[in-house]
Amino acid sequence: MPRSEIRASQVSGLLEKVRDSDYGQYLRSVRLVRTRGLSGAEVRFDFPVTALIGPNGGGKSTVLGAAACAYKQVKPSIFFPKSSIGDTSMANWSIEYDAIDRRVNRTGSIRRSSNFRQAKWARGEVLSRPVAFFGIDRTVPAGEKPSFKKLKGSSYRHSGTLSPLPEDALTEVERVLGKSVREFRQTQIERGQTFYTGRNSGNEYSEFHFGAGESSILRIISEIETLPENALILIEEIENGLHPVATRRLVEYLVIAAQRKRIQAIFTTHSDEALSPLPSEAIWACLDSRVQQGKLSVRTLRAVSGKIDTGLAIFVEDEFAKHWVEAIIRYELPEAYDQGHRIKMGVFHKIGKSRHSD
Repeated sequence: MPRSEIRASQVSGLLEKVRDSDYGQYLRSVRLVRTRGLSGAEVRFDFPVTALIGPNGGGKSTVLGAAACAYKQVKPSIFFPKSSIGDTSMANWSIEYDAIDRRVNRTGSIRRSSNFRQAKWARGEVLSRPVAFFGIDRTVPAGEKPSFKKLKGSSYRHSGTLSPLPEDALTEVERVLGKSVREFRQTQIERGQTFYTGRNSGNEYSEFHFGAGESSILRIISEIETLPENALILIEEIENGLHPVATRRLVEYLVIAAQRKRIQAIFTTHSDEALSPLPSEAIWACLDSRVQQGKLSVRTLRAVSGKIDTGLAIFVEDEFAKHWVEAIIRYELPEAYDQGHRIKMGVFHKIGKSRHSD
């Protein structure tokens, strides 16, 4: 995997920016007092781009939804709908927030909460902030989307114009996709829906013939580039439909956008490539109704949760310790190590000083 294009100075600068609360609007932390399977779990957003990892059902989407519900632009029912069948446990769900909004408090942070009581959500003095949510449905092929169904009809006549992609979005899309999109065009369909066309070797084609990942990248980046500063971006399963290299580049784009546009982004993922550009402070693992901060690889997480077949899983704090332990095992237990599936090695970078250097 190529090294990240994000420099250490960019990472340290953004970490310092959060520490200094140098934002007009920023969600500092969310505490799930009681929501779904999480109780008393607190996630701090110490870096403006945060990755949530964990097995299915571990709580990633719960944390993502809780963050979204901090702002009135998002209805809690989008992430936490209540069914008349089987959802009696939602009673007394509660989420607490620590946020920055310089329009409300010019110097300090603001405490808010969301509570589910008497069959509905109650949010007192809920804050306002531009929020963009990109769910799994973004990778549904254009040909299967109901909003584009009429475009297939032989009687449809489009009155709009096809225009080039905005230059700022075009540059970022090309970097993520690794190809030119300068001959791509966009047009507006009813209800604010954007439809794209492409061109390859002189042949023009519609979005019906795009790859799912291609459409997803176009929409995510184009919308982010139109958002004002201090917006909140939420992405579910960021790697969905993307090549591993495109996944890493999309996360790099979010880091660059955080630096350039002061945005905050939170995404869920099952991809190690999505984690590679991020510091330890930016990664939170959701596992067994707990949350833990630190650079834990997805492969290591699977071993911890028993999702891979292994006789022994060993976790160390850095690559030096990993190589050192591997050398000992190869020497002392060569047969077990050569079987491959019996012993799994993983690295868990803890925040703070490494004990092996004491």
